[in-house]
Amino acid sequence: MTKLCGLRERKKQQTRSALVDAALALFEAKGFEAATVEEIAAAADVSPRTFFRYFTAKEGVLLAVHDEEFARLLDAVDTAPTLAEAVIATIDGDHERFRRVQELLARAPALRATFLERTVEQEHQLVDKLLPADPTPQQVLRTRLLVAATYAALRVAIESWLTTPDSHCAEHVTEALALLDQGLAVTR
Repeated sequence: MTKLCGLRERKKQQTRSALVDAALALFEAKGFEAATVEEIAAAADVSPRTFFRYFTAKEGVLLAVHDEEFARLLDAVDTAPTLAEAVIATIDGDHERFRRVQELLARAPALRATFLERTVEQEHQLVDKLLPADPTPQQVLRTRLLVAATYAALRVAIESWLTTPDSHCAEHVTEALALLDQGLAVTR
């Protein structure tokens, strides 16, 4: 029975991955608005009904990639001594899909709004994970500020990464978090 469940889960993951790959290719080729769910499903060799078992809308495909990165961050928070180290551990490696999604988001302002909403939700989840049981108001404020500042640094680092071909996301994020750690006194 365990083997069957493992096979079923692998098939689900393969279908989900095929849908993401097909959607990204179509979004890049035709634009987000022009690509249809039917085309995505056909390119992944599934029905539109199957598409909707995995995603509620086209936006969900892009958010899924972002959600995968966030899940890795939540896992890294469990073992890393600091939030910055968890972030760096998460973004170290190959992030071709993530880059493609970020490039699509940069070209589609309507999608950015949806993405930013999801990011705020994830910030709240991360704050909840980092807070101790029965936190003081000061601990809540400090943790919320830490997470918000970290996400702001990530956003700026990702924007920098997208404008710098052949660079690695980790380099930009590491530099942004180091600057954040040093303080943000503006110099002229």
